[in-house]
Amino acid sequence: MSFRVVIEEEAEREFADAVVFYDEREPGVGQRFAKELQVFFQKVCQDPERFPFASRLTQKAKMPDPWPYSVFFVVKRQTSEVIISTIWHGSRNPAELRWRLK
Repeated sequence: MSFRVVIEEEAEREFADAVVFYDEREPGVGQRFAKELQVFFQKVCQDPERFPFASRLTQKAKMPDPWPYSVFFVVKRQTSEVIISTIWHGSRNPAELRWRLK
């Protein structure tokens, strides 16, 4: 089954912030991150069931190195969608993440 990606507003903001952060540090790196994240979304959509659950409904997919991000998502089988709820940097406060995943 093929799934399509839907990115929630907060995750879209996190995505944009990461791109800006990386580009400010070194021009072009943010765009590389954006491309690799888009490819990663497609890999998640190919087989979302292979990723572990982080909460009752939300699954977690860790991006490959060198990116310190995890993508949190919910699979909606009835609409064939993978809903991206959070693009989370590994050094952020885990308490905030737990609150967001409720």
